[in-house]
Amino acid sequence: MNKNTKIVAALIALGLVSPMAYATNGAVMMAVGSQNTALGGSGVANFTGADSVFANPAMLGKSKASEVTGGIVLFKPTVTNDGMDGTAATSDAKTSYIPDISYSNRISDSLTYGIAMAGIAGMGVDYTAANANTHIRAKTAHTVLHIVPTIAYNQKDYGVGFSPVMQYGTLMISYNNPAGAARNTAEKVDTVTAFGFSMGGYYNVTPEVTVAASYESEIAAKYGTQLSDAGTGFGLTGAAGTALAAFGDDLNQPAQMKAGVAYTMNDALTVTADYKIIQYGSAKGWKDFNWKDQAVIAVGGKYAANGYWLGLGYNHADDPIAELGAGQRNSTVNFFNNMMFPGVVKSSYTFGGGYAVSSALDIDAAVVITPEVTKSVDVSGLGLTTANVTTHSQQAMSVSLRYKF
Repeated sequence: MNKNTKIVAALIALGLVSPMAYATNGAVMMAVGSQNTALGGSGVANFTGADSVFANPAMLGKSKASEVTGGIVLFKPTVTNDGMDGTAATSDAKTSYIPDISYSNRISDSLTYGIAMAGIAGMGVDYTAANANTHIRAKTAHTVLHIVPTIAYNQKDYGVGFSPVMQYGTLMISYNNPAGAARNTAEKVDTVTAFGFSMGGYYNVTPEVTVAASYESEIAAKYGTQLSDAGTGFGLTGAAGTALAAFGDDLNQPAQMKAGVAYTMNDALTVTADYKIIQYGSAKGWKDFNWKDQAVIAVGGKYAANGYWLGLGYNHADDPIAELGAGQRNSTVNFFNNMMFPGVVKSSYTFGGGYAVSSALDIDAAVVITPEVTKSVDVSGLGLTTANVTTHSQQAMSVSLRYKF
């Protein structure tokens, strides 16, 4: 087995045992890799290395040789919810470790290939230690991992790239409500392997300015009977279109459309900006829970000197979850979103830096601080006298190593 084949095999093996992933833009990670993260997730037009494929596969066309990049993210969300009677409790799903690893190799003046793996989306809470009556022992876990082989073609001033995407997803919903309707108390997890693609391009308007765009397809995913079974415990067993229509079990990974620009001044200061739309509003499953398309704005700045770099950024995306009106089914959807899948955070502030340990090895790190948001929703259709309130904040720290050869 040659060197490149061994690297590909190692990536796939690591990807298949990757632990849980969580999110910042709704249910989607805002970036992969410490450099992209430090710049607020603004990587569509800014080449950072082999991990650039997650923002735009065309960016591999800017690589010079071969490299392996690997990192780990320590993700720490803080989520509280006041359950069914206004008594707040904090979710015990407080820490997650999210790995990523990427490899790229330039094989000619115009062709580069690579393969990468990362947890790119997910969400979850754990109220099993809270009061059983108020928080119904609710526990959820949704994770999405992508394995992404890539081929990129480039000429002097432009490049294009394409990635078939293999997705491995998991979903688990468990609770026991006060009426005794226990659902999935054994915490059985359903998994799905599915396929999609991403593609992109870039153009160097001048040697200093690059503009780029990329697209990620929607990926179909049906997770056993997790969602329909969860709805049954709240009386949702009817036919589609009726007042108590059952939940479907699809939870597709939403498509994304992205555009970006990067401007480098004097080979020292780089300014980046991205705009993307995460299409929850048309993705099966998410749209059924009244999630809407989410517009994301990301900006960053990086100063690079001999042997090191420093960067900072900002990422903003409005809450994609629209509240429904009164009624039993609407209140159930509101309750599920707010308590079990609270993807409501909005703004993140990022910073980081890197140091060249040698001509071949770099170490990068980044920090993300996401301030707390509070959301209250109508759950009167469940016979509750108070609204349901959740608060959510996040912190994340990442470290990456980059080996060039």
